[in-house]
Amino acid sequence: MTDTAAKPVSPATSPAQARTRLMLEGPIVSTLLRLAVPNLVVNVVLIAVTPGVDAHFIGRLGLDALAGLALVFPLMMLMQQMANMAMGGAIAAAIARAIGAGRREDAASLVIHALAIAAGAAALFSALFLLAGPHLYALLGGRGPILAAALEYSNVIFAGALIYWLLGTLTSVVRATGHVAILAWVYVGAELLHIALVPAFVFGLGPLPALGITGAALATLLAFATSTAILAWYLASGRTSVALSLRGFRFERRQFGEILRVGAPMSLAPVLNNAALATLTAYAGMLGATWLAAFGAAVRLEYLLYPLNFGLGAAVLAMVGSNIGARQFTRAARIAWIAVGLSACVMASVSALAIGAPELWMGFFSQDPAILSAATGYLMVVGLAYPFVAANTLMSAFQSTRQPEWPLAAMSCRLLIVVVGGWIAIDVLQAGLVGLGVVTALGLAAWGIVLLSAFRFHARLR
Repeated sequence: MTDTAAKPVSPATSPAQARTRLMLEGPIVSTLLRLAVPNLVVNVVLIAVTPGVDAHFIGRLGLDALAGLALVFPLMMLMQQMANMAMGGAIAAAIARAIGAGRREDAASLVIHALAIAAGAAALFSALFLLAGPHLYALLGGRGPILAAALEYSNVIFAGALIYWLLGTLTSVVRATGHVAILAWVYVGAELLHIALVPAFVFGLGPLPALGITGAALATLLAFATSTAILAWYLASGRTSVALSLRGFRFERRQFGEILRVGAPMSLAPVLNNAALATLTAYAGMLGATWLAAFGAAVRLEYLLYPLNFGLGAAVLAMVGSNIGARQFTRAARIAWIAVGLSACVMASVSALAIGAPELWMGFFSQDPAILSAATGYLMVVGLAYPFVAANTLMSAFQSTRQPEWPLAAMSCRLLIVVVGGWIAIDVLQAGLVGLGVVTALGLAAWGIVLLSAFRFHARLR
């Protein structure tokens, strides 16, 4: 597929209108890439840099503090994924459809409804983790000083859950408008602030007392609050095709439904994905410490694929959603398939690394011959299935078509294969880590095939 058949971009009277016309009429490949790169920067900051900075400085406080942070990390990532990808994707898709249809007042109204939903979700997360945190982290293995460290960090983060949700919501609104370059600048700037604040808050600076692990959490919230304030100002300034304003606003059930009919079920997606990865980790743990360490390092390459893929997925949300709103269904489908093709090129490159030179990746984590040997076999098998991860971009397209059932079905198929196949590979066949690699590859392939088939035959693009 090429974008040679794309219509020329028509003249527009404002930058906001020009950006909308670009999504509706501009060349597909270059527009996808233009939108994807800033979204990739956002993902790298959220998923890798911010948690990594916290872990780096908290690690200086001792092993117990770092272990406590490790207990909180997956639950914090779960909230972040729900805010940015699940509910955030539904918000971006709904607003993009309204923009594409020329319903600017509806789009503006959806922003306020989205913020109300974010406030409600944040209240649920705060209540759950502030009240049940001690029991939850104890179930995850937290004891003594490790549990105390986990609660110290968790209580601050989840007390500030509203900041996470507001930031995710406003980021999704900006994504829907196509003005994504501002996101990269805001997130990078806020991360520089975060990097400066964490050591000052953790260890103290001048009259500022040392706050320990609490300081790292406070620094994260302050950096995210800064990003939230800047994005709110940007939307209120009228620089995009959607205005953030309460003038003449009133709540409508229809507008809540437009977001929640997709966002509520899609909130299960990160749960299913993390459940599959947790199940694989549990099976690897049954093999022993060496194999668990090898799996833990090798599977990080798969973790790398998702933020790479979501950069394109966020672009798909804006472009497919706006074209569906404009009733340009053929172009919407073409955008989705081209995005899959672009993602497949990237995933195939990673696949070549995993199969051809797994030691290059593993060298970042260990030089132990036993660990390297175990991980090499796993990566060479799993790498064969990495191109199927490209189909994950269609999850964003299904959010735009209001069909969350297909992404959930695909992820459920993967989870089922992992649960049953892992048991067969480890307990019945005793196939070791290579056998677990076969199960992982089959799960990824099934996930991709279900998404590709469903979009080909069942997507509502008419």
